Amino acid sequence: MEDATCVLQGGRLWGKLRREPRGIAIHPLADHCLDVALVLRALLDTARANPLGLTSPAQRDRFAVLALLHDLGKCNWGFQAKSDPRAALTAGHVVEAIALLRSPDLFERQPPIFHQMLKAMCSWFVGGESELLSMLVAAIAHHGRPVSWEHDYDRAGGDDLARWWRARPAGVDPMKGVAQLTRLSKVAFPGAFASDAVPIVATPAAQRLFSGLVMLADWIGSDTSFFPYRGNDNEDRLAFSKQAAQRALSMIGLSPAAPVARGRFDFYDTFGFEPNRLQQLLTTQLSVAFDQRLLLVESETGSGKTEAALAWFLRLYEAGEVDGLYFALPTRVAARELYARVLKSVRRAFPDEDGRPSPVLLAVPGYVRADGERILPPAEGLLWDDQPDGLRRERLWAAERPKRFLAAPIVVGTIDQALLSVLQVKHALMRSVCLDRHLLVVDEVHASDTYVRELLGALLCRHAAGEGWSLLLSATLGESSRASYFGREMQPLQEAARRPYPSLTNLNEESAVGAMPKEKQVDVEWLDTLADEAVVPRVAEALAQGARVLVVCNTVKRANSLLKALEADGSVPESMLFACASVRSPHHGRFAREDRELLDAAVSTLWGRDTPDGPLVLVGTQTLEQSLDIDADWLVTDLAPMDVLLQRIGRLHRHERPYRPAPFIRPRVLIRIPEKPLADYLQKDGRLRAPAGLGWVYDDGRTLACTVQTLRPRASIGLPADNRSLVEAVTHPQAWAALDTAWAPHARYLEGDRLADLRAAETSLMDANVPFGEWHWSSDGARAATRLGAAALDLPLSRPMRSPFGAAVERVLVPVHLAPPPERWPETVTATPIEGGFTFCIDSRKYRYTRFGLEPDHA
Repeated sequence: MEDATCVLQGGRLWGKLRREPRGIAIHPLADHCLDVALVLRALLDTARANPLGLTSPAQRDRFAVLALLHDLGKCNWGFQAKSDPRAALTAGHVVEAIALLRSPDLFERQPPIFHQMLKAMCSWFVGGESELLSMLVAAIAHHGRPVSWEHDYDRAGGDDLARWWRARPAGVDPMKGVAQLTRLSKVAFPGAFASDAVPIVATPAAQRLFSGLVMLADWIGSDTSFFPYRGNDNEDRLAFSKQAAQRALSMIGLSPAAPVARGRFDFYDTFGFEPNRLQQLLTTQLSVAFDQRLLLVESETGSGKTEAALAWFLRLYEAGEVDGLYFALPTRVAARELYARVLKSVRRAFPDEDGRPSPVLLAVPGYVRADGERILPPAEGLLWDDQPDGLRRERLWAAERPKRFLAAPIVVGTIDQALLSVLQVKHALMRSVCLDRHLLVVDEVHASDTYVRELLGALLCRHAAGEGWSLLLSATLGESSRASYFGREMQPLQEAARRPYPSLTNLNEESAVGAMPKEKQVDVEWLDTLADEAVVPRVAEALAQGARVLVVCNTVKRANSLLKALEADGSVPESMLFACASVRSPHHGRFAREDRELLDAAVSTLWGRDTPDGPLVLVGTQTLEQSLDIDADWLVTDLAPMDVLLQRIGRLHRHERPYRPAPFIRPRVLIRIPEKPLADYLQKDGRLRAPAGLGWVYDDGRTLACTVQTLRPRASIGLPADNRSLVEAVTHPQAWAALDTAWAPHARYLEGDRLADLRAAETSLMDANVPFGEWHWSSDGARAATRLGAAALDLPLSRPMRSPFGAAVERVLVPVHLAPPPERWPETVTATPIEGGFTFCIDSRKYRYTRFGLEPDHA
């Protein structure tokens, strides 16, 4: 222990400190810089891919020297003064480091040994001094945001920053610290200074990769469970840190396992059944070659795309092409539902705990799990090792914070975590270098809107630049999106509609998967009214015939209204209404996290594979159309775009069942549409404002109009044979152009809306072509979004409330359109229990939370 005076006057600069009752525990700056440099060096040695193009150990040592200098700015006396809580003048260490390299006043005062090393380091790069300076700035920007010579430097005080580097009487001499780090660089990495090493090409892309690696190395090197503070002055820190770095990467899961024997992974052993045609392709027949780095699998819902994706991951892992897997899904519910399947398969593929990728992480904030165990953030002052679940803290390193999620070897999460790697958000570059190690699987690609599609396209390009592998999964991807992702000319409508299905597309060609089982004919009916009283008798009749009825509404309000109407109808027994914990309920997104888990589990128990027969009705919203395992006899649905309807129809006859009521031997769907033609709901400004969320939930009225126009003349559709033609007839621009002229103002309105989304995406994305030093974010601290639209207001309750299903609810999510203005949002909410739930107020607005979820109190 040392007190503040000793730290400042003793000549040993600190890099990390911890205040304790007996004084201050310090970790020397030189030790911390060495810890981080050795972690980076180990990362370069263990990565299977080599996007930086390094060809020799000397080049890796040079990157390690640059990483060692990442905290060079901490040598300034203003930063060192922070050890004294009474200090009146203190400074940071990021722009202050830029000042050391840029200020004319400081250039002549740099220690000769440092000045000479910088001169020698210029020869390390093909671009000489300019590339060296960019790489130094890339290391200095290890806190997650770029820092620039002009914008950030001038805003922080410019040349006035030089004052922090002038020695003070009886205090710190910053230049002695700079000289110490210089000498340490030469001792720790002598190979970096070999004269015969091939110069490095430090492109802006390479600078970003390097900066992301430094961020990751700094996170790991700052973790005292791996790198404790120096124990004594005689400690051989170099030897200790080399071993600690290897151990840290191994425990976290960043070190790949030993090479896997070819053919080790058997499909049947892993999944418990024989592969179908699609799964065979990805298990054995598809070559592991460059043109397969981006694959698109298009196949109907329930055709085994998840297992095919996992089989492709095992092939790539076996071939040494990837170190891990990131399975990206469109929603948190989808990620939670898929996680158990991925975990089970990984455990069967890697039965030996020492040899399997671990942990298998569910990367959804609030629902985080590692190897199946629920993970909660540690309480203040509590080490993960002290928690009752007994899981080792080191294995949970990636689970501690969302920024680290992608460092785990097997990760299931939402597409948002992956998109954050290309947006102007802190630690985006760290996310990207972690993602580079993985096969990136993106499920339900067709569900993306214009903004997300633009971000996903940028993500796929950046992932390829980092030598990553990507696999897109879709029930049917429209030609416009497919052409965009693969950088191709869009095919005309007629040609696009004739593309094979199911199909597999790579960078060079598209091929038919071949015959797939479970061809089915689906009968289509229409109900030209959205009124509940018109559909309740139909549902009651189907239940009386023994059917399992799934009703999907476009809005929460409609779902709640219909369930209440069914309850009020005397012909529907209560036993036939879906219930969770013996409480009747709809299923939608306006339930608390704790209740959503219970509701999802109840749906799987009552509606999934091998569940009991018997009449039952489940009413809900879009939360039912994907991810949850639902097998229904009859589907009642609000009108939606064709690709969404096909997703909902995929819930019909999903599994083989020994009994289905006679009227539902063939799957049937009833589509509810407004009484008037959709064009009658067009506004003067071109917007569509129809009931049932048409024009709000689904804003593109052209896809809705084309859906009605395409499906209305047909009594039935054959799936999957008709998938391709149905989707292209609704999503292809030529199909929109053929609509009645009444839709022209709507098209112009959407075009402006889409252009705004594209501009928003371009503004949010990182610029990949500007070198460090010149690069800064124009957002000025504003957070770039992974999806457009207002997020829900997430509020903690002042004390937990008992939910209608018996759970302890700690937080409530209030949709922004139901909430008061942001300036009136409180930090916490005090709720009042009522029978079957609770109520609360925000500002002057009252809400209730019951078995119908969250509703305005006047609903």
